Amino acid sequence: MSKNDKSTQVGNAVLVLVAMMLGVLIGLMVSDTLKRQPAATPLQGKMGEVLELVQDHYVDEVDMDSLGEGLVAVLLSELDPHSSYLSVRETERSAELMRGNFEGVGIIIRPEGDTTYVGQVIADGPSAGLGLLPGDALIAIDGERAVGLPADSVVARLRGPRGSAVEVTVLRHGPLYGADRTQQVTIRRGVVEHRSLPYSAMLDDTTGFILLSSFTSTSHDEFREALYRLRSQGMRHLVFDLRNNGGGSLQSAIGIAGELLPTGSPVMYTQGAHSRRHNVRVRGRGLFTTGRVTVLVDETSASASEIVAGALQDNDRALVVGRRTFGKGLVQADYSLADGSSVLLTTARYYTPSGRCIQRPYADGTDEYYREYMQQLIDETYADSVVASIKDSTPYYTAGGRVVYGGGGIIPDSILTYRKDPTFVYYNRLSSRGLINRVAFSYVRDHAAELLRCYNDADFFVDNFRVDEALRRELVRLGEAEGIPRDDRSLAAQRRLIDNMLMAYIGQALYGDEMFYRLVLREDEDLKKARTL
Repeated sequence: MSKNDKSTQVGNAVLVLVAMMLGVLIGLMVSDTLKRQPAATPLQGKMGEVLELVQDHYVDEVDMDSLGEGLVAVLLSELDPHSSYLSVRETERSAELMRGNFEGVGIIIRPEGDTTYVGQVIADGPSAGLGLLPGDALIAIDGERAVGLPADSVVARLRGPRGSAVEVTVLRHGPLYGADRTQQVTIRRGVVEHRSLPYSAMLDDTTGFILLSSFTSTSHDEFREALYRLRSQGMRHLVFDLRNNGGGSLQSAIGIAGELLPTGSPVMYTQGAHSRRHNVRVRGRGLFTTGRVTVLVDETSASASEIVAGALQDNDRALVVGRRTFGKGLVQADYSLADGSSVLLTTARYYTPSGRCIQRPYADGTDEYYREYMQQLIDETYADSVVASIKDSTPYYTAGGRVVYGGGGIIPDSILTYRKDPTFVYYNRLSSRGLINRVAFSYVRDHAAELLRCYNDADFFVDNFRVDEALRRELVRLGEAEGIPRDDRSLAAQRRLIDNMLMAYIGQALYGDEMFYRLVLREDEDLKKARTL
């Protein structure tokens, strides 16, 4: 495989990863919300003077509120990559993410062109049982045209206080109906739960599996519930998947670590210029403190994920498997401002029990911070050992005396290298452009009612649905339309993976996220390797 081919493969993945990290990492690992304590300072006086000069003398009219918000955002961005300003709307959205629920109609929308579609109907949500299907086009909301509206405007119209009603008009089409058909549905809004733990199951008679996608205020309870259920089914070995988990609630991370560590074990400590060292240890009795634990991590595991992985690694409680984590070791406090916006201000660093700070350097600014992250991913793709690129070689020691390192992420005990098979390049290009997902959704849009009639439950779908040649041809056609030439060698080599991903996206639209992970994990090579360890 040529270096260019490998660069294409890694580069596409890197762009997706960084886009995700920019959206997920900033401001999610927060402590309890704090109220701002106003105080006059020389800096405030100087900024106030400059703003007054602009307001009174600038050549053009200026929106002073927007200018003030911009100044705050720039000020915080100069401190570190994770201190940030959140507008009122962003503050509300962040609170929803941390809370794990929101008030709405219980559908996941999917924008395609100028139209917004029903992507999923959330099970047990307000829209369940009302006849809506994935693939239905939203053409009107409360009698007002929805086609052509940006997705956030559609969301704003669908959202509302629990108990209130909204009338949605949808357009459904497909071979089953013979012609397009409109339908009006009145939905009474309610509280919609958003689980941070989308999938857990027994992989065999003794191995349990838990996947956590984020750390919200409900994550500890969700994790404890899954642990209890799996333990009752005979679990003696837990595989805990923290891949693609960008972090979240610090308290949930501490609580989850406490379910796996013996009472009194150190979890972490925090310290900052204005905060004394605060040690955190396990207080209660955990549910699974003696069985074997394997933790899966990757380059997008960050923040709270790194706290849990680091605590388990330093206490020699788990085998950490995967690739070096992101490297976010800063703690943010959430300060509410008078207008409902907020500031996420870094107030401390956290350290793993061995004394490691896993925060990557950021002295050269935020842009360089993320550029170095991308370069690290590329370098580690070619390197024989991740250890070769460690910038801080200071040794730290686990409870059992093993050497571990800080200076930028958690380095797994067992490294899973990037797959360099050249036949993955074609698959990666299709996947990173979202084409596999698009083809699957187009199929659902045309056949949702028929599929749900033929496969009346999720288990029957898993056992009996098969991807046909027509779906594969449509994927190739769409790829060529997007400038991705057909690659017959890759299609043959990766047919099983492509078919499984098409099926996973179809299953997700019909049956929810649990089905998606259930199917994706069947072909997860990293999970297969981790189980052999």
